[in-house]
Amino acid sequence: MNVVTLQLMMADMPHWVPPKKPDLNQQIREMEEREKQRNSRTQTTENTNQTKGMNPMEFFTNYAVKD
Repeated sequence: MNVVTLQLMMADMPHWVPPKKPDLNQQIREMEEREKQRNSRTQTTENTNQTKGMNPMEFFTNYAVKD
């Protein structure tokens, strides 16, 4: 094989292109969106489960049998 054929084969060979990294503003927007989703999820779980985040003493005091 001659050099020209090898060069053409190398030019036609598939190569890996790294993915385009998002710029800083786009990263900030994505982080804010994830934070909003996380906060909305915790608010809905707090409304349905009032004992979440409660320390053990408060938990047992709330559910203790009162005589």
